[in-house]
Amino acid sequence: MSTPDTDPSARLTLPRRTTPTWEVELLLSGATVFTLVQLATWLPGWVSHISPRLSDFWRGVADMTLVYLMCGVVVLSVAFVLHLLLRAYWVALVGMDSVFPGGLKPEKLRDGPITRDWIMGRWKPMPTQIEQADNQATIVFGLGIGLARMMGTITVVASLLMLVVLLLAAATGTAEHAERWVLAALGVLMLPWLVVVWVDRQFGDRLPRGHWLRRVMESILALYSRGGVGRESATLVTLYTTSVGDRRGNWIVGCITTAAILASMAALAMLKDDLGWGQYGRFPLLEANQAQSVSHVHYASLHEPAQSPRLPYIPDPQAQGRYLPLVLPFVPQLHEQMLDACPESKDLPRGYAGRQQRSQATLACLATGFAVTLDGQPLALAPELYSDATRDLRGLVYMIPLAGQSRGRHELVVALEAQPDPTPDDRKPPPVWRIPYWY
Repeated sequence: MSTPDTDPSARLTLPRRTTPTWEVELLLSGATVFTLVQLATWLPGWVSHISPRLSDFWRGVADMTLVYLMCGVVVLSVAFVLHLLLRAYWVALVGMDSVFPGGLKPEKLRDGPITRDWIMGRWKPMPTQIEQADNQATIVFGLGIGLARMMGTITVVASLLMLVVLLLAAATGTAEHAERWVLAALGVLMLPWLVVVWVDRQFGDRLPRGHWLRRVMESILALYSRGGVGRESATLVTLYTTSVGDRRGNWIVGCITTAAILASMAALAMLKDDLGWGQYGRFPLLEANQAQSVSHVHYASLHEPAQSPRLPYIPDPQAQGRYLPLVLPFVPQLHEQMLDACPESKDLPRGYAGRQQRSQATLACLATGFAVTLDGQPLALAPELYSDATRDLRGLVYMIPLAGQSRGRHELVVALEAQPDPTPDDRKPPPVWRIPYWY
């Protein structure tokens, strides 16, 4: 008759207190960790594709959304990888306990009495170690899911807030102050909840049930809870913090969240600058209208892959062939005012002929919004409509003939014409871009 210590079937049985969801945890972690890593590299590429089509404010919205999304992805990726490692350690403990039942053999330790007593005083029974490893893996899995869900809620709420504020700012004609309105709206939005939390901590025990102020506070808490603000809406995180100690748990959650945000910002910075750490603090700045500078943004051959340009550009610093195409990208968020300034042609006939005449009139109007010079002389050339399907780009193109140009350095200067009726806040001069090339 075999005993439990020698019965093979008994040694292969998992401990009684094993987390019942361990198999599903392993399946989810193993199936999604590689997808999350790929998603972390895909998100910046997606934003870099749409960023040239956005205004400064919308780029701020996109960057903020990307930071929080990256934060959630980083939290999930680290949590799942750490969970897999902890589960692997747990499996190793269970397997070793099955192969070598009975735990530590003190009689086989060949250390001295002091070392042996020190080891025996700190050694935990194998069932205890197995249970601890099992619990740690489940805690990491659950806390990672909870923090990622919290980051997703923050992303949605903050993006919706920015969208509403931008629409209100555009409707009231104060779009240039949209960033200030966002900060003000965020403060006004969170103020009632913060007041309720403070009043509850200071005077909550003095308000009996049914008191009008207590009912008002409960209504405010219920309203914010529907928007994802409140500890009851973060079930997994709240369960953890209240189990390990509220203050300790909040410190742990805060440190993890801060580390994830910093890691996501660092990852985005590294993706934008593949040279690694360091700064060009002492290197001369390359500005848009700076002389004797060759900026990569003005040459298609030097553009980043899959990124649509926002500024005028030519194919390469070294001109080749018979013509040099100068492309002026049309960015709706930046150049929409040019179309607004174009007069409407209401007397044109309908149909194909009318569309062609309207297109030519709009092209001529857009051309007046740019001043193009070549080596200091106005470019006596009319632009044509341009499109690039590979980058979903539209704009104007000047096909500049190279015949008759001398060998050496030449410079194209593109300037936006000043608006006829600038706003009081529009005190900056129109932008100017210098594009040197060699022929």
